[in-house]
Amino acid sequence: MSNNKKTKREPLHEVNNVVKKAKRQNREEKQKNQGDTVIKWIFGVLIVLAIAYMVWTMIAV
Repeated sequence: MSNNKKTKREPLHEVNNVVKKAKRQNREEKQKNQGDTVIKWIFGVLIVLAIAYMVWTMIAV
């Protein structure tokens, strides 16, 4: 092995750091999308329940 052919490589911890940041960002985006979906479902169910309650009170009275 000759020392003349050494190549510069990035340290492994820096490469892993970049990979971890990319994974974290992807996970955050996925959680945001899932959170938006859950919020929409919750509000949709609440609206349906409110309409059902209004109909029930009209019939009951």
